Amino acid sequence: MKRISIQGLAILLGMLGLTIEIVMLYFRPHESWYDDAFWADWGFRLSQGEFVSTVWGGGKPSYSPLYALMMALWYKLLGFSYFTAQLPNLLFAFLAYLVIVFRLDGGTLLRSKWSLLALAFGYWASDSLFGIFTCGRVDTLCLLLGLLTIDSFARAFENRKVKDVFLLCVWSAFQMATGFEGVLFTVIVILIYGVLQWRKALHNWTLYLYYAISSIVSLGGVLLYMASHDCAKAFIRTTFGFSYTIQGAIQFFETGKFSFDTPVPIDDRMTLRERIDSLTIDGLMANREYGVLLIIVIILVAIVLYRKELKNLSSICGTMIVAGILAPWVYIVAGRYAWYYTWAAYVPILVSFCVLIEKVGVEKIVSSLLCIGMCLWFTLSPEYKDRKRLDFRHVIDEQNLCDIRSAGISPRESTYIPYKWYYYLAPTNNKLYFEGSGSYPKDMTKMVLSSPKEVEYWGNILELEYQYKVGSYGIYRVLGEKSNGFLR
Repeated sequence: MKRISIQGLAILLGMLGLTIEIVMLYFRPHESWYDDAFWADWGFRLSQGEFVSTVWGGGKPSYSPLYALMMALWYKLLGFSYFTAQLPNLLFAFLAYLVIVFRLDGGTLLRSKWSLLALAFGYWASDSLFGIFTCGRVDTLCLLLGLLTIDSFARAFENRKVKDVFLLCVWSAFQMATGFEGVLFTVIVILIYGVLQWRKALHNWTLYLYYAISSIVSLGGVLLYMASHDCAKAFIRTTFGFSYTIQGAIQFFETGKFSFDTPVPIDDRMTLRERIDSLTIDGLMANREYGVLLIIVIILVAIVLYRKELKNLSSICGTMIVAGILAPWVYIVAGRYAWYYTWAAYVPILVSFCVLIEKVGVEKIVSSLLCIGMCLWFTLSPEYKDRKRLDFRHVIDEQNLCDIRSAGISPRESTYIPYKWYYYLAPTNNKLYFEGSGSYPKDMTKMVLSSPKEVEYWGNILELEYQYKVGSYGIYRVLGEKSNGFLR
């Protein structure tokens, strides 16, 4: 009865968290941020029969396509809107929560109601995870597929059942076709899992071979898909070009010179935070919840070591502890650790935190403090980047809608818009282009520009005619191009 009670509580907390997040999503302003607009645009255009998004290289996609293809089917079934674009990630988040509670370590990872409560609050009330769960990026699906791959690997590692080996191959193949940030997360965890049990790992080396083969076959399928649209080479270069480490390696092979320079200049006037941001390791400072839990986990591990109870920790718990500590630095060495990758360190450290407070016997007081702290932080913490969390009065929506109506954007003409307007216009206009587009159509006739620097940039490329001002935006008519071949 006690176990059933805990299972019931787990489902109740999961459903409650999901419901609250969906309600909050409803009240979230429909103002997009850059990555949001990119993923939504890619999936929407696929649903309309086009191959790739018009942004980020125009015909040269920089991500694996599975998520976008899935979203294209989703849009065909439910239609395209802000809500339908965001909702799948919340469903993936719910499934990932169920995997943690009911699958990891045979479903016995957490045995106390208090540690389960800590997990639920740390998961659903996390400021950083909320930003990932309620945006159109691929990260939540990467988290889910990563957890499923890790669970299947751990089960196959212990019992060698054919079913678990098969699922390991399936989930790893899906993950490779979804996003490399999730692949890196999974590799970190399963390597650590083997190192901590190196004797068993020597007898289970074929599992790593199965994992590698399924991933390589999946990557081959992705490359064939891209090659069928004449952009396989561009896909490889733009995808791995996001890693500054790989950029340096490419530069070395092309020029024979290796440079530690990043695309973002660093000068003496920069603050420490600006220097860190310029190296794309802003995730270390963006996810403050991770920093707090990391300190507590280190203290709890010290207590376990002092009590000589380290052997009582399960293999998956030990793996999560080490992975939670090492993950940010592995991502940094790989060349990129932005705030939206921080789930790869936060989720393992949260899981190990919940297990450790139960093992040490302080789950009642610590989980209570965590729940209170998470609620306060979620309520009072600043918004992520330019991404608004909530706006119950919809002031932002009303202002944007007023500006959009005044801009007079016709669905029959190709228009360059601020990416923040994307969700307002895309359902009725598939001729939208915004910052980052590598290819623009010959029939692009209107541009909505926001700053003198932007006007100067485009004025050097296109013949622009100023028409009128709307809010902080200037409306320009495109008369032609100054440099041949820019518009395609």
